[in-house]
Amino acid sequence: MSNENCTPKKRITIGFLLVGNSNWKGGVNYQRTLLQIIATSLSDFVVAKVFVSKDQYVIAKEAFGPYLEIPLIIDSRVVGAGVGLKGLKALFIGKDKDIENLFTEHGVDVAFETARFFGRKFSLPCLSWIPDLQHKYLPQFFSFFAWWKREIGFWAQTRFNKKRLVILSSLTAENDCKSFYPHCRNHTHVMRFSPILDVKSIYKKITEVKNKYNITDNYFYLPNHFWAHKNHNLIIDAILIIRKKGLINTLPPIYMSGPIDDTNPAIFNNIMERIELENLGSFFSYIGLIPYEDVLSLNAGSIAILNPSKFEGWSSSVEEAKILGTNMILSDIALHREQSPSAYFFDPEKPLDLAEILLSIPTSNTLIKKNISNSQFYEFSKNFKSAIKLASSFRN
Repeated sequence: MSNENCTPKKRITIGFLLVGNSNWKGGVNYQRTLLQIIATSLSDFVVAKVFVSKDQYVIAKEAFGPYLEIPLIIDSRVVGAGVGLKGLKALFIGKDKDIENLFTEHGVDVAFETARFFGRKFSLPCLSWIPDLQHKYLPQFFSFFAWWKREIGFWAQTRFNKKRLVILSSLTAENDCKSFYPHCRNHTHVMRFSPILDVKSIYKKITEVKNKYNITDNYFYLPNHFWAHKNHNLIIDAILIIRKKGLINTLPPIYMSGPIDDTNPAIFNNIMERIELENLGSFFSYIGLIPYEDVLSLNAGSIAILNPSKFEGWSSSVEEAKILGTNMILSDIALHREQSPSAYFFDPEKPLDLAEILLSIPTSNTLIKKNISNSQFYEFSKNFKSAIKLASSFRN
């Protein structure tokens, strides 16, 4: 055998900063899945290096620790990289030199760039993930500064695309991106997010988790952030319609979990005050910010998950429900239609639509679960590998 055949092929090194934070669990979950893919499916092709600040170390260690071949790299240069003043500097001068030096020093071949911009002259190829284009459809939920921050960032990522591959989580988002930012054409790649779940373990823990939170046998489940566009108040409106019909006692309770928006806690407070004012605590209650493993078991054990959101980039709870075989009651938006066309759909502006579904759906959680499968994860993994290959070719 020749020495050439014995020489191991050099793996592509992809550099990550922390995606998301304690207030945006979706970003952390997305990054964890990418690192899980690398660790379990692509380890012979790519190696991940994750760079964090001291303040980010704990959340990153808890989320990613089991999937890292190379330990987390702590470096102060990640603070503010590609955002704020550094982002403006990268926009006008051409690059975030600090982060470029950091990645180069550690042999990074491809940078993962999300919610930040490293510059049009950045020397490394970038996978630039745009989670959603909500600010284009629901500008009323953004401050003037927040709207322009997103707009300038997305414009820059899609405009300066010589070494960028724009990652979208759905065909819906890709079509929107091409419409709003036409320079991105021929530089987009769809990666439909999907976690890989230990379904048997999740089902085994259902009773234990329900007991932990004093949850009844039959229930609906709403695991969402408390952001304005998540539309929790529509659920309250639907329950009030059911009560007016005299059918409230036939309705299984609805349990909520999820992070409270630190920047606008009034959203959560107003929802809870309204529930108390309308005396709906027995039918619609919040069980807190709970561990991800518990979220999965409550998803699996529910009659159905609910998502009344007015806009989504790609719903993690829907994707988890698909794997677990859970029924879904979803707002009738284009993304949900793409993600789960067989779900129960209601107009997110019409609580009567939702009330009718809640009253008509079978209320036994002992129904045989269908189509339990992790097949979506393997498609996600395949598309991630294709994206890395394509981005790495931009070095040439």
